[in-house]
Amino acid sequence: MKQEHVDKLVDKVSKVKIPWSDGKTIGDGFRNSELTMVNHKRQQAVREAMAHAWAGYTDYAFGKDELQPISKSFNNKWGDWAITLVDSLDTLKLMELDEEYATAKEHVNNIDFTRVPEGHRTQVFEMVIRALGGLLGAYELDEDPMLLAKAKEVGDILTISFKDTIHGLPSSGIDVNNKVPIAGSRVCIAEAGTVQLELKKLSQLTGDPKYQKLGEQASEALESGYRKYQGLYPAFIFTATKQYDNSSFYSVGAMSDSFYEYQLKQYIMSDKQEQRFKDQYVTSTETVKEKLIGKSKSGLYFLGSWNSDETVYYRTMEHLACFYPGLLALGAQVLDRPQDMAVAEQLAYTCYMSYKTSPTGLGPETFSFPEAPEDQVLPELATERANIFDESLMRNFDINKYGGIVPTDPRYVLRPETVETLFVLYRITRDPKYQEWGWEIFTAIEKYTKTSVAYAAYVNVYDTHASNNWVDSMESFFLAETLKYLYLLFSPTDVLPLDEYVLNTEAHPLRIIRDSQKKEAEQEKDLNNDIDGENEPPLNVKDPVD
Repeated sequence: MKQEHVDKLVDKVSKVKIPWSDGKTIGDGFRNSELTMVNHKRQQAVREAMAHAWAGYTDYAFGKDELQPISKSFNNKWGDWAITLVDSLDTLKLMELDEEYATAKEHVNNIDFTRVPEGHRTQVFEMVIRALGGLLGAYELDEDPMLLAKAKEVGDILTISFKDTIHGLPSSGIDVNNKVPIAGSRVCIAEAGTVQLELKKLSQLTGDPKYQKLGEQASEALESGYRKYQGLYPAFIFTATKQYDNSSFYSVGAMSDSFYEYQLKQYIMSDKQEQRFKDQYVTSTETVKEKLIGKSKSGLYFLGSWNSDETVYYRTMEHLACFYPGLLALGAQVLDRPQDMAVAEQLAYTCYMSYKTSPTGLGPETFSFPEAPEDQVLPELATERANIFDESLMRNFDINKYGGIVPTDPRYVLRPETVETLFVLYRITRDPKYQEWGWEIFTAIEKYTKTSVAYAAYVNVYDTHASNNWVDSMESFFLAETLKYLYLLFSPTDVLPLDEYVLNTEAHPLRIIRDSQKKEAEQEKDLNNDIDGENEPPLNVKDPVD
């Protein structure tokens, strides 16, 4: 069938209500049992968006960390590791952009991950999820040994963060050139608790257990530290004492988010064998539901945060926290917790409404829910808001018009968390409304953030003058996560099925480790030992966890 005929059929079908039932669609028998012609067209639109963004990166920033889409220049803020390229590998592979993928992969082979510009401080968390995760995800789809060798190169560099650690907690930064950690008194729980999937996968694929052991030591330290609530963790922990900083806040947003995500995903990655991660996730879920979820006057549920002594509850939700409904839905499915699904769908609706109620259809970076209309913004946020929000617009802001949602940071930086949640909810429920919501968001992204060469972050989602609001920035996660999740939302459910893969917090696909794979890795390790002698010991940890 010629493409123009397909497009005509797609347009015709798109005007007809699709009789969804038990996952069956009128697209059955056409291309794939669950891929309707409408979804195929939408999937291809996302693919074209990826091709557009990649073309801009190739033309103006190839081999550099990030494209700056307004000035048509680049930056190397991540240490000149070609992070956009590495972070995008599995997206290119998944979308069958074969020429682009081959060119990118050829470049990876020439990257020296053992060097960065002099004086650069490498952020371990970001490089674990983007660089190590990106290489591992690409290897899982491609199985090219070069990708695994490069992943090992990155893993060996990043685990310098564990060198000379007292209690197994990594430093948040490293000096790559001098191969030393950059000491700090504390790390956030997301930094220490978002290395485990990647290090475990690296151990499984290389047959070397040292990476996994380092991740487990960090997990043990995080779990053993004293805290007021078993399932709710202060955002920071001191590396020298492995005691939590009780002056820090409680949240599932920035500094904490992926720590909670990896509790469940470590359990899934282990093929549901490591019970302690399930127990930790369940305890955390119950505590988060009790302590952090609030309700607005308009009836929307949201995820707020507490200050250290629980005297102030901030009725503000971060876009970053919009991953959490998807996590709840995944946990509800995997652990048979239907009570969590209802909460997940309520919170997902709030995240969607943060987009739906803005004039651009884009979601703000943070948004609040005052207890009454006259309390437009909480006092704690007033100073921050004044610095970033147009005061004249705020004076005329009608919160009733926007479902009680008040933007406290109106930027949209091309973040993925809301579409991530919509993808997970669709995969689990098969409810087509989540695809419709995702399509609305993608349409807004196309209308307001697309530039002549790529896509740009946006200053104020409540201002529809697009080019006046563009920021000279396109983070690598837009290609690695936002576009990938949108593509998967409109793809058949056998594309990266969630019973075969765990997606790391940067959306890189890691295969679930089955018992047979564990045995193969152990046998390979034994064989290597017989040939080469014992492998080098893990990096020095002064107080290792048995």
